[in-house]
Amino acid sequence: MRPLPAGLIQQPQADAFLESVRRSARAAARGTLSIFGGSGEDAADTTARNVPALLFTGPEGTGREYTAIEFARSLCCERETACDPGTDDVCSSCLQMSLLEHPGLHLIYPTPTQGSSEGDDGDITDIAKILDEKRQDVFAKYRFSKKASIRVARARATIQQAAGKPFESPYDIFVFNDAHAMREGAQNALLKLVEEPAPHVVVIFTTSNPEGILYTIRSRCQRIRFLPLATEGIENILTSYYDADAKTARRAAAMAQGSIVRAREMVESFDDSERDAAAAFVAGLTKEGESWAIGQALLMGRGANREGVGRFLDEVSLIFRDIMTGDPELHVNRDLSKQLEKLAAHWPQAQLPGVIDRFARARGDILLGNAAIDAALADCFLEVHRRR
Repeated sequence: MRPLPAGLIQQPQADAFLESVRRSARAAARGTLSIFGGSGEDAADTTARNVPALLFTGPEGTGREYTAIEFARSLCCERETACDPGTDDVCSSCLQMSLLEHPGLHLIYPTPTQGSSEGDDGDITDIAKILDEKRQDVFAKYRFSKKASIRVARARATIQQAAGKPFESPYDIFVFNDAHAMREGAQNALLKLVEEPAPHVVVIFTTSNPEGILYTIRSRCQRIRFLPLATEGIENILTSYYDADAKTARRAAAMAQGSIVRAREMVESFDDSERDAAAAFVAGLTKEGESWAIGQALLMGRGANREGVGRFLDEVSLIFRDIMTGDPELHVNRDLSKQLEKLAAHWPQAQLPGVIDRFARARGDILLGNAAIDAALADCFLEVHRRR
């Protein structure tokens, strides 16, 4: 796995909590501290309670899985102060973690069902494919052509493995990614493991849909919420990890709504023609009448692709965001600064937050609400036009 430079994924609340858990667990393992009071030879028995089952929730692309791997790395690190993965000076345990080859790290993903011939280890090959891709890009999202789930057999294999002692590792850390895709029988099978993990076992569930996880599991986990990533952090990841040019990274980060996955996809598909079309549309909306706005909505809606319309609305929102800043140094589209300054003279500052919100609502109606594209665009364009 190509390690991220330290500090680029910033989830302050999650990081602070996990660091406190790590310190308590390592101290308990040394027999020097128990967060339940007391110390000495029986303190190591409290390790399991120092590392409760964890539930990482939050939107896709906010670093849930990456943070789980980083937590596992710091927990198993051979040094008292965890190694910095962004340097060459790391212990052998951290090196194995960075390659996703550590014997104590068990990453579990939803995989397609193989039918009646499926064996207990039927997901091993598919998980290996996912890991191969993640070693090249930790934020990669492997797409299967069939519906995927985490099966009962994988839950049973986890329970069996957790019952033994870890191999060449102080912990066995099981990370169930996209846990909402776990079958109900698999979740029920894991209940006892979640309730009473052995001192060397850590169980982490990551999900963007916590309601897809049984309450009996959720209620027994320490829940950690992940927020959308800061724009600056995403921009740094795009330039330092993905080698995106500064202009593209700035635009993608501003439009990604806090998701590095979405930002990465945008970098791969960005085209200045989309941005230029959005700028031309805002100029037309500024000087043309309502009939023009309705005509544009009908034209764009004719045979349109929903994802393409969503990207266009994102670009338009970004143009208005630049207009709202009133400062060329803060513009994402800095090469359009002169044009943006002229447009700003026609749009009252007080109206611009509402304009940006209206485009966001239209985007949601089209992509999530399955609204008719031409009707949703017409309503949006007319309302925005009247805000001038």
